[in-house]
Amino acid sequence: MKIAKLSVLRPVAMSMVIVLILILGLVSLRDLPVDLFPEMTFPVAAVTVTYNGAGPEEIEQLISRPIEEIMSSIPNVESVSSTSRTGGALILVSFGWGTDMDFATLNMRERLDFIRDSLPREVPMPMVLRFDPSLLPITQLAITEPNGDLITAKKLVENEIKPFLDSVDGVAAVTVEGGTEQEIQLLVDPNKLNSFGVSLSQLQQIIGSENLNIPGGSLQDQNQNLPIRITSQFSSIYDLETLPIPTRQGTVALGTLVEIKDTTKPITQESYLNGEPSVGLSILKASGANTVTVSRGINKRLDEIKKNLPDGVEIKAIFDQSKFIEQSIRAVALNMLLGSILAAGVLYMFLRNFRSTLIIGFSIPISIVTTFLFMYFSGQTLNVLTLGGLALGIGMMVDNAIVILENIYRKRQLGYSLKDAAIEGTSEIGGAIIASTLTTVVVFLPIIFVDGLAAQLFKPLALSVAFSLLASLFTALIIVPLLSSTFMKVSDEDSSFQHGFSRVTDWYRGILQKVLKRPKMTIFVTLIAFLASFGLTPFIGQEFLPAQDQGFVGIDARLPAASSLGATFEMVQDIDRILENIEEIDLSYVTVGGTDNFSMAAGTQTNRANYNILLKELSDRTRSDVQVAEEIRNKLKGIPNADIRVSASDSGFTGDPVSITIKGSDTETLRAISDEVIEIISKVEGVREPSSNFTAGNPEITVNINRERASTYGIGSAQIASTINDATRGLVSTRLARSGDEIDVRLIVDDRYTTSIEDLSKLLIDAPTGEKVPLHAVASIDRDQGPNQIRRADRLREVTVRASILNRDLGSITNEIEETLRAEITLPAGYRISFGGQNEQMQDAFFKLGGAIALAVVLVYMVMAARFESFFYPFIIMFSVPVTVIGILVGLFVTFQPLGVGSLVGILILTGIVVNNAIVLIDYIIILKSKGVDTYEAILEAGPTRLRPILMTALTTILGLIPLTLGFGEGTEIQQPMAIVIVFGLSFATFITLVLIPSIFLLFDQWKEKRAKKKGLVGNVES
Repeated sequence: MKIAKLSVLRPVAMSMVIVLILILGLVSLRDLPVDLFPEMTFPVAAVTVTYNGAGPEEIEQLISRPIEEIMSSIPNVESVSSTSRTGGALILVSFGWGTDMDFATLNMRERLDFIRDSLPREVPMPMVLRFDPSLLPITQLAITEPNGDLITAKKLVENEIKPFLDSVDGVAAVTVEGGTEQEIQLLVDPNKLNSFGVSLSQLQQIIGSENLNIPGGSLQDQNQNLPIRITSQFSSIYDLETLPIPTRQGTVALGTLVEIKDTTKPITQESYLNGEPSVGLSILKASGANTVTVSRGINKRLDEIKKNLPDGVEIKAIFDQSKFIEQSIRAVALNMLLGSILAAGVLYMFLRNFRSTLIIGFSIPISIVTTFLFMYFSGQTLNVLTLGGLALGIGMMVDNAIVILENIYRKRQLGYSLKDAAIEGTSEIGGAIIASTLTTVVVFLPIIFVDGLAAQLFKPLALSVAFSLLASLFTALIIVPLLSSTFMKVSDEDSSFQHGFSRVTDWYRGILQKVLKRPKMTIFVTLIAFLASFGLTPFIGQEFLPAQDQGFVGIDARLPAASSLGATFEMVQDIDRILENIEEIDLSYVTVGGTDNFSMAAGTQTNRANYNILLKELSDRTRSDVQVAEEIRNKLKGIPNADIRVSASDSGFTGDPVSITIKGSDTETLRAISDEVIEIISKVEGVREPSSNFTAGNPEITVNINRERASTYGIGSAQIASTINDATRGLVSTRLARSGDEIDVRLIVDDRYTTSIEDLSKLLIDAPTGEKVPLHAVASIDRDQGPNQIRRADRLREVTVRASILNRDLGSITNEIEETLRAEITLPAGYRISFGGQNEQMQDAFFKLGGAIALAVVLVYMVMAARFESFFYPFIIMFSVPVTVIGILVGLFVTFQPLGVGSLVGILILTGIVVNNAIVLIDYIIILKSKGVDTYEAILEAGPTRLRPILMTALTTILGLIPLTLGFGEGTEIQQPMAIVIVFGLSFATFITLVLIPSIFLLFDQWKEKRAKKKGLVGNVES
């Protein structure tokens, strides 16, 4: 080939090009963003609406339904779901994959404008938010103070830690969680206040109007313009105590009317690190920033901050995404290195020549660096999947170089000069190499047309493999001939290995002779093996994505609705005592009064606690995070009245393993069906912690206003609601400046006057006439059970049952659940059950990747047809594809690996790899036939001649993937199924191909010759 000739004859110029590529590649590597997974865009947006005071049913009718209807009319919308809850609604809008979310969210805002006038006037403008994984924190910290003083700890975090972390490059936001703040409370005795003729609102207005520091214009004095400042600001609690308040009994000090307490704000949420009170920090990175670089900047800044902190103050990392990223990338890089060493070992074993091995070994880093260059300009990031693609490509990278080097080596043994051997050896095999590379690269083309989560994950992997193969093609066609023409040395020694391999070649020639005598028998035996392999399918399960051990366990613990923060804390203490005995736990961080995803409208939930448990390094423990989670799950079952869910290996972007949705019109019927579903699936082996998202209503106090009686006093509903709210929650009258901080001064009715319905009924309301009217005179007060929330999807109410799985694959569990539910549940008319979560994602990915594999087969055939300029020879080569099924099924069976998305991507890659050996073999047979050699003899010569490069390329690919197949290190769980499929599929296919393809070639060639003779005979007769 001309390019090979140019590289051999112009070595200096070509060397300069190679050096330039290496420099550019290394610069690209330095600037490549590093992340755990590729940047993903999820086609989901949310509409959030607040409507204070409204219950779930009102919000469903007045807000959720109108918004659902208008959102459903937007193009590309796949589903609309809503959650209506006291005080607000959350409407989730799911679009089709590939939707431009910037345009979609703009469209959502325009549609909301259409219905703005039909919403209640009290409702503020709904907000539209996109779901963006980059908004999740990359680092979470917990800060503890030696005395457990949360006021000091929070001040320290806000004044000494947060400002310094805000300034780190790449940090978008730092949020403080937990802790408490000082507050001055003015506790009111309503009876005393009433005796002085002062209302709560009047007192608030007086206090607020007296705490002033305002400008008062200016004054001309002695040719100077002097500004006037009026200062009447409170500077101490004494100023509050002595503040004169006008009453109907005369002017009295505020301290006479109220009890003044210097205390802390009421706490609805507490955080603890290993049982010690703490303050949390969540750090978000800017969009497009390098996660590892930002985390390193944070850690460096924390080291500086710690030097200036008071003694005893500790900062612990609860979660650091960069840590797992670095561990995963280190593990994948180590696997790449091991794979390279094993591949080099194979080369040396076959060639027994250090210089030739060094030439191939040198081509690996050049190919890798060139791949980084391609990745940089295509906008990829360096993550577990792109590096996994490189690890998958390590063995394949050297395939092209091996075939060309082996041919050059053979030409040199035949007596060619170094330069001639390099040029002729490359030219003879170059076409086949280009065709074999393109067949592997072209299989990734269909992934472009695949959408969904699987495509978001595996497109970058496919690109990195394709880039590495194109880089290896460049290396093989230019660098290998260049180095071979300079450094290659043919050994004249007849080594023991060469002697042994000659015997293998002779043995293979003998096998070929026997096979070619009975080619139909070879095809029949292969067909029997192919069909028999399908007998293993019942023993191979199905999964979406394999679990990843990130050394992290989460616990969501809940008591019955409306349980107090104190009761929840007692449950947390019980959990803590159990966790102390689990040796794999490094640290435990719990938020008591945790929030859920609906926190925008719901606030905190005092009956709930959320644990973030960090486990020790994988090398320091013998059990996986899933096994540790199972032990925690079993030990926590004994805690009374607690609903506890334990999770591990959560990637954050897949659904629940088991997700069953029941849809219908009546909430109570849905609850009854969901309870029955939970009872049934809990008996299925492998199902853990089934629960529904139906939540019983919270106990509540309902105040029913009698409008007629209230109107006789001149009192309106809004005034009654405001009075009750001020009495129970208090109202901030003013703020007191002290020690550089501003402290809220809250006016609040003493708890002892609002602890019961009877006390609440005595609350006095100011009438316009000056009369004080008790609440029971204008309203009835009852204790009730209000609905908690109403969930809807596609305009129907729904309840979802979720569960985790353990020690069984997702496909088997889902099939058993479907069969059991079909047999044991009879649904009322208008109700239906559907499966979602990971099962839905898995089925969607299987369907789309299955289509991609079918399209890849067609594309591979088309590439080979273009290369050979024939439909006949590619048709023969394609017979090497189905035989991979034997190895794939055997591999999945013996490694107990379910068939998942990773396995399907491995099959896709294997489709392009497996034909390469057949291409090399057929190409040489065609060359020999073009020289007049008989088909039978051409096969007998081509097979043994191409045996060495075929075995070398197959073994380097197989051994290069062995470390990934064994799953060494963190973060390799996703690549492991792909590696298993390729290793076993290629192993079986290589040995079958060596006898099957020659047999098929001979049969088809004989048939072709007979047909040609028959046509010729007919033509002669007709003439």
